[in-house]
Amino acid sequence: METHAQELHNAPGHGWKHYLFEFFMLFLAVFCGFLAENWREHIVDLEREQQYIKSFYEDLTADENDQQRTINNLDHEVKIADSLFALLNNINITQPANQVYMQLRGITRSGASLLHVNDRTIVQLRNSGGMRLIRDKNVSDSMTVYYKEIGNLQFLFDESVNIRRSLREKYEPLLNANDFAKIVDSTNTIINPKDILHLRSADPNILNSCLLEINNIRGLSIGTKKRIQILKDQVERIKKYLEKEYQANEN
Repeated sequence: METHAQELHNAPGHGWKHYLFEFFMLFLAVFCGFLAENWREHIVDLEREQQYIKSFYEDLTADENDQQRTINNLDHEVKIADSLFALLNNINITQPANQVYMQLRGITRSGASLLHVNDRTIVQLRNSGGMRLIRDKNVSDSMTVYYKEIGNLQFLFDESVNIRRSLREKYEPLLNANDFAKIVDSTNTIINPKDILHLRSADPNILNSCLLEINNIRGLSIGTKKRIQILKDQVERIKKYLEKEYQANEN
């Protein structure tokens, strides 16, 4: 039996070279499988990165349109503030005050100049840990800086809401409630009614307090507009970079 086992061990195909060959083939198969899996994951990551970049590009385009709309609204608010400042500086209870009623109501509507942000992509990236997929550091840094500035702007809009709320509280003694109700229609749109409206009071102290708040709204609107314009310019630069490096504007 021992002789037979020795003969099998020495038979062709059963030497150490054969075992080494089998080990090498097994190692090569595992290694090639590892490379193939890594390559597949790399391709999947590239595709996901491209999808995120395209989505980010679309968010920026939507933001760009919203930013221009907000800039226009802020310009309009500055005009209202200038008009109100002139009207309230020369007003008494005998003068027609339709424009005062309308413009006070208009300038204190908090939602008129809010900045709408399309943040679906950055939220997905943060929630899924997908920021690692963005290989280009310029892009990831741009995302961070962009949304940080959005946060800073949100603080300014919150401050604007507080000032408008304060103005509403201050102008109440000046107005007649029944007349104030006449300047909006059934859809809550501000209108100029046929009736001639008058102030209930023209107390100089109240008027002065209102003028201070109106001036605050004006200044904040101008400053916010400048920052949004800078942000809008930044959007344009980011989009051009994404178009160049990722062809993000292609379907």
